[in-house]
Amino acid sequence: MKYIITEQQLNDIPEEEPSKGKTVRRLVQDIGLTEVVEIMGGIDRVIELGYNGDLIKFSEETTTPIAYMSTDGMNLYLHEALINELGLENANFPSGPKTLGKFRYGSKNDLQFAFTANLERARLHDQQYYRVVGSSGDSGFGYSYITKRNTLGKRYRQQIFKQIIDKYNLKPYMKVKTFY
Repeated sequence: MKYIITEQQLNDIPEEEPSKGKTVRRLVQDIGLTEVVEIMGGIDRVIELGYNGDLIKFSEETTTPIAYMSTDGMNLYLHEALINELGLENANFPSGPKTLGKFRYGSKNDLQFAFTANLERARLHDQQYYRVVGSSGDSGFGYSYITKRNTLGKRYRQQIFKQIIDKYNLKPYMKVKTFY
């Protein structure tokens, strides 16, 4: 059964916040998050109306991870709604990748290397996410120009991911883990 709801029908719901929020949450359950996001014009609007702007409540009720580490520990994904809330800048030009900043990695008692982390768009389970990518000279991960020999391994990626999680306080957003 396919639901069809227009923006006008959604606006006709009484202005009491609980009523509109319940309607949005019911629609997410009935027809799916992807369709509701498309109807309402973006994930931010769905979260604002349906979950009072609470990303963690949205994550728990829809079982959508907001910050997700792949099971092999080699990739970190951040949901589009979290990126919008963090207000990250674009790296080089308006439609370019978003930048997370500079981080360091290396052996404990040895020289530390600078690492520039960015975010590239990625789709997971019909939702918009951003994957952490970056480079340090000719080393890094996530970019096609980095050779396999110069791709950073799990230990160094984990060092970088930990710094990103700490810098942006992502721990509370990493509770829901459903993409196994």
